[in-house]
This record gives sequence, structure tokens and C-alpha cells, in this order.
Amino acid sequence: MEEKKWLDNQEVCLLLKVSPRTLQTLRDNGTLAYTQICHKTYYKPGDVESIIRIVEERRKRAESMGKSI
Repeated sequence: MEEKKWLDNQEVCLLLKVSPRTLQTLRDNGTLAYTQICHKTYYKPGDVESIIRIVEERRKRAESMGKSI
């Protein structure tokens, strides 16, 4: 079984297409689980994949209403 590596802030921002501040908000409000090791933040790939689906759904919903997020 292949072990997936944890993702850092930069990788997650690119995958979610969000700013570092938005990523911080996702951590603060409990939307995205994370782990800190030596002052560096890491995310499980499976957790990020779940959030990608949520973010894409919100973007689609906003577009259908003529808005952007």
C-alpha cells in the first residue's frame, strides 16, 4: 500500500485555489483538520480532497447565482 505524504500550506493553497488567509480561516473554523510539527502546518491528503469537493460545490452554486467566491 502506497503511503501518501502530508501536504503543506503552499500545496493546499494551490490545490484549493485559495489565499493563505482563507486557508487560515478554514483551520480556525474547524473546516479543515491540520497538524503542526516544528511550527509548520501539515494536512492529510484525504482531508484536503474532501474540502476540494466542498469548495467546488460552493463555487458552482455561487456562479449559478451570478456571484463569485
